[in-house]
Amino acid sequence: MLVAFTIGDEFAAARTETYDVGLGGLAMFCTAELPAAQPLTLELELRGDPRPPLRLTGEVRWCRYDQTLGKYRTGVEFTDRTPEQEAQLIGYIEMMYKLRDLGVF
Repeated sequence: MLVAFTIGDEFAAARTETYDVGLGGLAMFCTAELPAAQPLTLELELRGDPRPPLRLTGEVRWCRYDQTLGKYRTGVEFTDRTPEQEAQLIGYIEMMYKLRDLGVF
């Protein structure tokens, strides 16, 4: 799943990929270290999905440098989700499982 995130409206969004996503949050790759408790605005997009990106807020819970990848693995907890956002997130997660079972990724 693709994710765009920003630390504030005055900053351009950074784009990356998630490597784990669930109802409570996600783990993503970052080129820069983000401090714990950093609030984020996130936009999640499932490749090939015609729906607009899912906009969520979150907070960094952990950030660790992966020497092998040369990137930071960053854990983000979702905050202030609406029922509509949660329903769309569930749809994304279910679609990811279906695609995985089909061998797409």
